[in-house]
Amino acid sequence: MTGQGDRGAEREIERWLRRRGLPAFVRREARSDLLLARTLPFLVFLLVVSVAGSGLVRARLSIEVANPSLVVVLGVLVVLVVLVILAVPVVAGVLTAALLRRAPRSAVPLAIVVGLLFLVAVPVAVGVWQSPTAGAAIAASHIALTALSLALTWLGAGSLVASAFSTAWRQTAAVGALVTRALPILMLVIVFAFFSRPVWEVTSTMSAERLLAVAAFFGVLGLLFVVPISRAEMRELEQRPAGTQPSGAPPLSRGERLNLQAGLVVALALQTLLFSAIVCVILVLLGTLALSEEVLHEWVGDRLMFVQLAGVEVPFTWALLKTAVFLSCISSLNFLVSATTNASYRDAFFHPMVDGARTALGVRDAYRTGQTDVALPRRVVTRHRSHRADAHPYSDSDSQEEPTMVEPGPGTAG
Repeated sequence: MTGQGDRGAEREIERWLRRRGLPAFVRREARSDLLLARTLPFLVFLLVVSVAGSGLVRARLSIEVANPSLVVVLGVLVVLVVLVILAVPVVAGVLTAALLRRAPRSAVPLAIVVGLLFLVAVPVAVGVWQSPTAGAAIAASHIALTALSLALTWLGAGSLVASAFSTAWRQTAAVGALVTRALPILMLVIVFAFFSRPVWEVTSTMSAERLLAVAAFFGVLGLLFVVPISRAEMRELEQRPAGTQPSGAPPLSRGERLNLQAGLVVALALQTLLFSAIVCVILVLLGTLALSEEVLHEWVGDRLMFVQLAGVEVPFTWALLKTAVFLSCISSLNFLVSATTNASYRDAFFHPMVDGARTALGVRDAYRTGQTDVALPRRVVTRHRSHRADAHPYSDSDSQEEPTMVEPGPGTAG
């Protein structure tokens, strides 16, 4: 029978595995451990979103400004306020998780408060202020969301997504380095398309649904490219040297393999989204500065409409935003190819995730063989691997660090 001290050590290992986005590595009988506390941050997120979207909090803004410069400033301020409002639910969930880590005993009283607010107070308030039918619909949806949240937390979906976000956030500096290196070359191609009238004629006619379908199409293309690479990395991870795997450690199950692969894919997808967002912002700023209203009207005609947020007109058009989103989707494929095939980019993005998975495999083997005295590393130290003899078949050669301009030498012309 496992002692109390051993069970405490096992729980610490299980928390470590979940924080690394590997909930499938945890034994099935331990997946319901502290389920309510692990679900609370997401329930707080849903509570804040529900209060903001239920109509209980309303704001109406009516400002008349004649000065064009003040209109631009006001538009920028409105965009910043909207971004802050969108960040509030995320911040609330993160703060709840931090509180539970510092004070685990607060999980039960906090769950009672959140449950009463989410399942009772908000539906009753909606029923009083709007209609009983609306309140009943809100109550039913909140009950379903709570049950779904508990089920997804038991499956480990929250751990996987949270770990992927954490990985992408830690590698923000690497994304910035890639932007400074890859973006100038990429922009040479993108800018030509950005200032091309046919592109604007196509994007300006796209509805929001059609633009979303185009973005989803590029997402599927990215998955078709990344999934085979992640499978190859999985095969490399499983081929560990003899003697490095503890005796008695069970082989990876299908669910554990899928968990490892999904972690790599989701983290890389978030990094790609970040790069795509950076390109989109750059194109919006470039279009705002370079393209006058007369030029845009010449290109898109009567479809030229300015974006409005909270009733305030911001200084860029829907056509500009759609074109920027469309071209940023194209640039995301370039980023994905570079991050997974170019040797120097793999060192910055892909290899740290693979090294983290390799470390987690060692912890998992010790955990499954009953070894509780495991040193849990807080950070994986990644060695520079661009000069490995066993370079990955999908990566470029080690000498191919970055694309360079080739100057014509003797005999290259004519």
